[in-house]
Formats: sequence, structure tokens, C-alpha cells
Amino acid sequence: MTFQTILHATDFSEASRPALDQARKLARFHQAKLHLLHVEVIPEVVYSTLDIAALGNAGEFTQSEPSGDRLKALVTAAEEDITLATVRHNRAAVAIADYAEHHGIDLIVVGSHGYSGIDRLLLGSEANKLLRIATAPVLVVRSGVVAKGDGSAPFSHLLAPVDLSDASMATLRKADKLAALYGASLRVIHAIDMIIPTHYAYVPAESQLPQAREALSGFISQAALAVDAEQVVLPGPAAMAILETAAKQGIDLIIMSRSGLSGWQRFLIGSTTERVLNKAECAVLVLPAAEKE
Repeated sequence: MTFQTILHATDFSEASRPALDQARKLARFHQAKLHLLHVEVIPEVVYSTLDIAALGNAGEFTQSEPSGDRLKALVTAAEEDITLATVRHNRAAVAIADYAEHHGIDLIVVGSHGYSGIDRLLLGSEANKLLRIATAPVLVVRSGVVAKGDGSAPFSHLLAPVDLSDASMATLRKADKLAALYGASLRVIHAIDMIIPTHYAYVPAESQLPQAREALSGFISQAALAVDAEQVVLPGPAAMAILETAAKQGIDLIIMSRSGLSGWQRFLIGSTTERVLNKAECAVLVLPAAEKE
């Protein structure tokens, strides 16, 4: 798994700086073309009164002032294979997804925990929309996360949550490919997160750990991984198990699928993803549902 074209969307805030640094690190490692995009978010009332045709279609992105100059200021002389673009839209998520699809982007890198422009979308419904509509993987880099400054791989400790579904099998294999490429360690976590209706007897999650460990071991064997993955099985909630493991094990990248949960766990996907994105002290890579081997 490699990336040839990487997109970073910025609002020029300090909160977006870690995401830019990580995008640069990834572009250098993968020898990828880097795109920097600024979305000028137009208020709904203003947007509805504009001549939409005059804004151009998804393939027409321009450098406008002062955004063009501010984008140029982010670029160093060493970064030659780079594209700068600005687009006006009332929905940042839609603009980012459209740009990524039109330009064949392999990876979208965005910041989180900012309070304006593109970073604001990671705090609400726009974040969920971007994850739903983007056809490329989305890497969310939290404010405060520092990219490695040396020439080593961008990540060294990976964590892949799985629910033993087909979708999580595809996610695990993607994580394995990245671990092998980066020379990184890989931990695979399976959280037992039971929702039991009140008319059923309560079954402690701890009593299911032996069976869960056996199931995870078989799941990993079926994946035929290239790296030697460490197995982690914990009682839920899933988000808490993922976050605690990431913090204790020094994880610098969590790799998740945006779908794939089944049964009762399907109702947890929104809150689990949101909690991991908002609370993780490391970068989180969310793979699209349509991602195939």
C-alpha cells in the first residue's frame, strides 16, 4: 500500500500545522505529489444567492488572493512537486472530496481540533460527511501531534482495530502492508463490546475473553500477514479499549475502516469513530468502505 498523490486541506491555523507537517513527511517517504488546498467556506445565505455556474465545477480550482499568497508561504524551495489550489464552497467536506476525486488523490490529510475553516469540520457533521463521501483514505492528525523530523518512516507503531468482519479483514491487510513498508510494529485489537437487551441475562465480557482470543488468532492466521502482529483482546467499550491501548503502547497511527460492523455493533460505529478521532493522541487513518484489495 503506497500513496502517489496526497492532499492536505488547510485553513492556515496553527491547529492545521501538524497535519501539513505529516502530509509533507508522507509525501517525501512515498515520493508522492503533494496538493495543498484551501477551502473558502461561503455562508449558506450568500452561497444560495451566487451564480453557481460562475464558481466553476469540481475540476476548476484557482489561487485567489490573499489565499494564493498564503498557500505559497507554506511551500519551501525544496518542495517542487506540489500543487496549490483554492476553491469557494459552502461545504468544506464536499469541496475536499470533489477535489480529491477529480485529481486522483490517494490520501487526504486533515487536521483536527481547530476552530475555523477546514479544521472546524472535524468537530461536527462535516467530518462525518467527509468520511462518508471521500473515496480516498482520510488521515486525521490531531493538533499537538508532531511528525518525525528525520528521514525515517512516518509511523513506527500501528494499531488496527478489528471486529472479525470481512471489512475489517481488508483493513487489517492494509495495515499489514503499511507496517511492512514502514518497518513498523503492528498490534491488532479486538474489543468485546456487548449490547444485551434487558430481557436477556447479563454475560460478563471477561468470561468471553478466551473464545475471543481464539477467534482473533484464527482471524489473523486467515489474513496471512507479512509482519508478526501482536494480538490484543479487551472487554469494551470499543473506543475506550482502542484509546487506552494506543496510549499505553505508544501507538502513532490507528488504522480503521469507516464501516464493517455487524449485528448490535453496527449501532456503535458512529460513536466509536467519533470518540477515537476526538480523543486519540495520535494520527487516525480511516479507510473508505469501498476500499478493496
